[in-house]
Amino acid sequence: MIAFFRLLRPLNGIIGGVSVFVGGFLTQEEIIGTRHGMSLLLACLVCFLLISAGNVMNDWVDTEIDKINKPDKPIPSGKFTRPQVLVISIILFALGLLIAVRLPIALLFIAIFASLLLLLYNLKLKARGLFGNLIVAILGGLPFVYGGVVLKNWIPTLIPFGFAFLLHFAREILKDVEDIPGDKNAGNISFPIKYGERKAIFLSNLILVTLIAFTFLPFFIGLYGRFYLIGVIICVDLSIGFTIYKLIEDNNYVSKACDSLKFNMLIGLAILALGYY
Repeated sequence: MIAFFRLLRPLNGIIGGVSVFVGGFLTQEEIIGTRHGMSLLLACLVCFLLISAGNVMNDWVDTEIDKINKPDKPIPSGKFTRPQVLVISIILFALGLLIAVRLPIALLFIAIFASLLLLLYNLKLKARGLFGNLIVAILGGLPFVYGGVVLKNWIPTLIPFGFAFLLHFAREILKDVEDIPGDKNAGNISFPIKYGERKAIFLSNLILVTLIAFTFLPFFIGLYGRFYLIGVIICVDLSIGFTIYKLIEDNNYVSKACDSLKFNMLIGLAILALGYY
């Protein structure tokens, strides 16, 4: 069971599901006790299942890489075979899309689009450097829009989409730095392999600095309130600023930086919920 949960990486799916809910919440439409409320919950479940399916497929694709970078993962450690993992991924994709069929047609199309992007990334684009990183960044921000579409008002979700896009983009570049040994062995040409670790870390830090600057925009244009501004500065911007400093100071901080940025995603979701206050 532990290996199964490691395969799914449920925290990623939970972050995605909560992002869908926050996207719906930010529309300020009535949710509780309405038809939209049930649709929003189903959309959260769809997001969780599709992200989990993508995670499982990622392990299936990265078997040879993980033998070098992360030999304790479910497939290299012998807890699951590659055919078993492929079947699990297909089942999760099928469940997510079957539930999406019960949602409005626009949501079904977005679910199909996200599934195709996940498949395209895992099977083709993961080894294509920044282009693959951009796909993951788009997928990271898409749950907010998904939640907004449920409530038929996706415009307020564009700001959190931007936040998530930049955070995922920076984190994916750092993960490529972390995965250099396995990627080289697999013949993948990631950005840090092509241009070097320092340039990759510099690019990631540049994106993170852009993210920090972007977090002030909703307050200054009057979209989010003072509680948002205080919360985002203290709980998110200072943490990301520390991560940038540590990455400049220490190349070996990359793995901890990836973990820290994932934690920032969770904190950021809570801060966004205060956005209109």
